[in-house]
Amino acid sequence: MAKVICTRCGQEKEGLEAAPFNNEMGQKIQKHVCSDCWQQWIQQQLMLLNEYRLNPLDDEHNKFLDEEMKKFLNLT
Repeated sequence: MAKVICTRCGQEKEGLEAAPFNNEMGQKIQKHVCSDCWQQWIQQQLMLLNEYRLNPLDDEHNKFLDEEMKKFLNLT
């Protein structure tokens, strides 16, 4: 794994082994988010799914999760 300077925690840490998505955002996450903060996002996402009773197959719910992910990881 390569080291990255994480946009969320600001530290130089190990990044992700592979992009989490097969798109431009997945590449950006792999290059700019450490694996620790990515795991924190996974936990946050689970909380949001449960708290708001989101359906991951619903396009509107996915848009909401994408925006929350960008905010959480300090990505633009």
